[in-house]
Amino acid sequence: MGLILLAVELVAYSLTDYMATTYRNIVWNKFSEKVHTIGDVDKKVPYAEMINHYARDAGINGQMVVSVIQAESSFQPRAVSIAGAYGLMQIIPETWQQVNKESKVCSGRHQGECSPTCYYNPELNIGIGTTYLGQLVKRYKGNVVLAVAAYNAGPGAVDHYGGIPPYHETITYTDRVIAYWYELNNQPMPHFIFSPKQWGRIYIALGWGLLFTVLILVGLIWRLYRIYHSWCWR
Repeated sequence: MGLILLAVELVAYSLTDYMATTYRNIVWNKFSEKVHTIGDVDKKVPYAEMINHYARDAGINGQMVVSVIQAESSFQPRAVSIAGAYGLMQIIPETWQQVNKESKVCSGRHQGECSPTCYYNPELNIGIGTTYLGQLVKRYKGNVVLAVAAYNAGPGAVDHYGGIPPYHETITYTDRVIAYWYELNNQPMPHFIFSPKQWGRIYIALGWGLLFTVLILVGLIWRLYRIYHSWCWR
């Protein structure tokens, strides 16, 4: 009976993982199709004029920039991460220097290298971050989902795996950016029984259930062995 329960849980666990992955890919593909429309951000959004300006220059959707800012810093201009990413769009100094060298966003404003004073400046941070996001979109030939994943995990990781890296943080981050984008545009996300987050919760719950069943079976087998002093019972 225990083995039958274990088999059923294994099937359910695998099916849930398949459903979550399939649905997530559907959402990602539809988002990538919709997000190419260039449109200005509503003036009610903080830093709307700056976002619109740099998004148009980068040739990307302004609402996508807003969604990235929301996911990265919740619009906190002085946010800083444990990894040393700064400002609204959470940019690390190495990426800042690389993008600024090409785009000259911060050129002529001061002598020497950029410092946290630059990183925390909303206009400069949005300029560098949006330019970088635009570069990633071009790098991945318009695949915005890959660009968003690369913004989080780095293009090296995306190139290495040939797609979205299998990092929980990156997958969750990408889902979050897409959810913000749909919310910002007052559009319902594609729906298929459950949302990706709900499928994820079911998957985790089944995983714990599977582990619990395995532990019970192992404990039962060990107890029987202690009683009969053999792996063969009659």
